Amino acid sequence: MMSRATSTRRNLAVLTVLALLAGLCAGAAWWVHTHTPSPMTSDAQTGPLVVPVTTGERVDRYGVGVAVTYEDGFAVTVSSSGTVTRIPVSVGDVLESGSVLVVVNDAPVIAYVSDGPLWRDIEPGTEGEDVARLQRFLSDVGLYRGRPDGDVGAATARAVKAFNKANGREDLGTTFARSSVAWVGPSAVRVATLEVAAGATLGDGSVVVRGPRRASSIAVTEPTGGIPAGHEYELTVGDTVTPYVPGSGLVTDPDVVATMTASLGTTGEGSGQVMNTDPEPVLRVPASAVVVDPSGASCVFESAAGTPVGVTVLGGTVASAELATGVAITHVLVNPLGVLEDPTCGSSPKA
Repeated sequence: MMSRATSTRRNLAVLTVLALLAGLCAGAAWWVHTHTPSPMTSDAQTGPLVVPVTTGERVDRYGVGVAVTYEDGFAVTVSSSGTVTRIPVSVGDVLESGSVLVVVNDAPVIAYVSDGPLWRDIEPGTEGEDVARLQRFLSDVGLYRGRPDGDVGAATARAVKAFNKANGREDLGTTFARSSVAWVGPSAVRVATLEVAAGATLGDGSVVVRGPRRASSIAVTEPTGGIPAGHEYELTVGDTVTPYVPGSGLVTDPDVVATMTASLGTTGEGSGQVMNTDPEPVLRVPASAVVVDPSGASCVFESAAGTPVGVTVLGGTVASAELATGVAITHVLVNPLGVLEDPTCGSSPKA
C-alpha cells in the first residue's frame, strides 16, 4: 500500500512536468508569431500596375449665385396741373381704360390703356396715329363704334363730346384734352404704391401711382477668380438654360428673367451652374499615375522601365486626372511612386 508521502511526491512531479510543457508551448507560439509575416504588415514589394489610357471630354462647371434685380414699377403720370381733391384708387386696384385715377380740381383724370401716350390735344380735323389710339380708347370705353382710321370725323367728334360731358369737361366740346387722361401703359396695371395724397399740388409729369416693381435682370455672382474666357457657356437656374458671357455678371433677356424669377420664388435669390458648351477632348488616367517633381513639371510613365512623358494636367478628381491631348500614350503606370526609385520628370528613374 502506497504511503501518503509517496503519493504527494508523485503529484508534485506530475505538476512540474505539466508546467514545463506549458512553458514550451507558449515559447513555441511566441516564436511562430514573431517569425511569421502578417499580410497587413508584409514588406513584400508591390509589382508595377499598368492600365490603359481612356479618352473623354472636359466640361467645366462653375457654381454661381444668382439674384433678381428689380426696378421700380411703371410710373403713371398726369399732364394736368392743379390740386388733388380726391384719390379714388387704393393699393391693389387694377387700372383699366375708363378707371378714374385721380381727381384734380374736382375733374376726374381717366386711366388710358394704349400702346403709346397722347402727346397733344385732339380736335376736329386732326389726323395721325395718335388719333387712331384715341379712337381705340373711346371704343374701349363704349363711346365710339367706328374703325380707328386716324381721322377725327363726325363719329369721333360725337364720342369725344360724350366723353367730356361724362367727365365734367363739357366746356371742351369736341376737343379731347390730353390732360383728361393718364397713360397707364399698353395693358392694365395694378396699383403698387400711391405717390400723392389729397391736397397735393400736381404739375405736368407728376407721378400719381406706380405699378408693381419689375424684375429687370438676373445678377450672377461668379466664383473667386471668375470664369475663364475662351469658351461658350450656358447658365442653368432651375429648368431654365440661357447663354452666359463670363465676366458679365448679368442676364437681361426679358423672357429668361421672367422664368428664372419665377423659379427663385419669393426670396429672389438662389444658385445656378455655368458650364461650357464646347467641351475639349482629354485623356483620363488614374490620379496616382501623375508624377509632379520638385521643379513643378508633371509626367507619367508607360511602364516601370519607361522614360517620363511630360503631360499637362487640366483638372480632374481625387481618383482621376484629365490630361491635354497631344501626347502619344496608350498605357500608364498606376503606381510610379511605389515601384520607381525617386521618379522625376527629367530622366528615366530606376525601377
